[in-house]
Amino acid sequence: MDFSFALITLLASFVVLFSLGLPLAFSLLFSSVLVITLDPALELLVLPLKIYSGINSFLLLAIPGFMFAALMMNRVGITEDIVRLSDLIVGRIKGGLSHINVVSSMLMGGVSGSSTADVAGIGAILIPAMNKKGYSRGFSASLTAASSSIGSIVPPSILMVIYGASANVSIGALFVAGYLPGILVGLQQLGIAWWYAHRTGIDPGTKLEIPLREKITILVRGLIPVSVILVIIGGILTGVMTATESAAVASVYVILVGLFVYRRITAAMILDVAIETALLTAIVMFCVGTATLFGWLLSFYGILDIAGDLFLTHASNPLVFLLLATLLFLFLGTFMDPAPAMLIFVPVLAAVASTIGADPLQLGILIVMALAVGKITPPYGISLLLSCTIAEISLSKAMGWTLVFFGAFCLLLAAVILFPQITLFLPNLLVPELVGR
Repeated sequence: MDFSFALITLLASFVVLFSLGLPLAFSLLFSSVLVITLDPALELLVLPLKIYSGINSFLLLAIPGFMFAALMMNRVGITEDIVRLSDLIVGRIKGGLSHINVVSSMLMGGVSGSSTADVAGIGAILIPAMNKKGYSRGFSASLTAASSSIGSIVPPSILMVIYGASANVSIGALFVAGYLPGILVGLQQLGIAWWYAHRTGIDPGTKLEIPLREKITILVRGLIPVSVILVIIGGILTGVMTATESAAVASVYVILVGLFVYRRITAAMILDVAIETALLTAIVMFCVGTATLFGWLLSFYGILDIAGDLFLTHASNPLVFLLLATLLFLFLGTFMDPAPAMLIFVPVLAAVASTIGADPLQLGILIVMALAVGKITPPYGISLLLSCTIAEISLSKAMGWTLVFFGAFCLLLAAVILFPQITLFLPNLLVPELVGR
């Protein structure tokens, strides 16, 4: 079978299937099966072998661990304590509810590693409260969706696990590298929220005096769930655990907290969360497997080699390369799930990065940030869609403020490209032995 015809068939069938509304993973799978069936040089045995090779990774075992911990924390009501802790920290500032929204997302993101879990947990509490306070529904939905992106940038980030597995980069180093960019995203959104509150004269902030005993209770109950971050990062920094092992330990830690602190966990709840984790993990792994198969076919027919040569030819300067890679994933994030986008393109970009001297940690954080902001940009925009559903508004009513947050995010991406130390300072300081691994 002619390579050009096979490649055209592969890409055209994928575009047609995806355009017809077939889920991305199935579009990748069916287009791959079609080409394998038509090409006499390939056997159907390639299908299960490549799918299995994509998911046969010890690093990817971290995904169900972090998912289980996040789902269990939501189930026992830990989200409410995080919101109360955020209220204690920033609730008195003008625009208090919007600041609570962002700070809660920063704390929740450091626990769950998932932006959609953040929207579901934080948004369900704060969007209705913000609407009652007088915030526009479009701003409430946009802010919640935008702040949820922090969950993909700060550890334990599921996207970082996938990038580390596909680019052969230390997940521990990626976790540490994500802290400063994640904090900067939060500070940027706090600034926008403050400006909105002062421009509209809305929400003077909570002025009630809270008794000292209640403050201590809020602080303790809020810090107990957040302490799971110390378990995850502390284990990695001390070299006691890998990222995969820390995910397992975090799951056990959350169960113990739920049993002995919240006293809400039952055997039935653990079973329900385990089943939900298994279903969500199966979806992720199916995407990983089909994307691996599709990416292998692109490599087999030479398209990824061509893409790599184009990057080497036209983006031999590390700054230009990082800019083009970021733009590529900003585009991919608007219509693709992050996992397939990474698994198809990251191996090629990682190889180019090592050739031209671009840092793989910096590249990884930029890709994760670009895909995170993709969750607030239609048509994929799953975080924005969920926020709009909670706010009971159409997508169009949230687009104005979404563009504001998107533009601010792009400025921060440019800063990360121009100033590598935003991503490299902490890894070089705290885990120099993991940098470059």
